[in-house]
Amino acid sequence: MEVKKIEEKDDFLKVELDNLTLANLINENLWKQKIDYAAYSKKHPYLSNPQLVVKGKNPKKLLIDAANQIIEDCKELQAQLKRA
Repeated sequence: MEVKKIEEKDDFLKVELDNLTLANLINENLWKQKIDYAAYSKKHPYLSNPQLVVKGKNPKKLLIDAANQIIEDCKELQAQLKRA
C-alpha cells in the first residue's frame, strides 16, 4: 500500500492511493466524522490511481482517524468470525 501526498493546505489534503477499494472505504469512514468534504476520483480505469480529497479542520488527522476506524472495524469483524 502506498500513499502519495499531492497537495496540502491548512484545511485541504489531496493524496493518491494505489487501491480503489481502500479509497472508497476511507472515504466512507471520513463521512462519519466532522468534515467539510471528502471524495475520491480516478481519471482512467486502468492508467491512473485514485485520488482522495479531504477538506476540514486538520485533514491529515481526519484521514488517520478514518484509517484507524477501518482497523478497529476489521478487528471487530475478525472477532465476530471467530465466534461464529
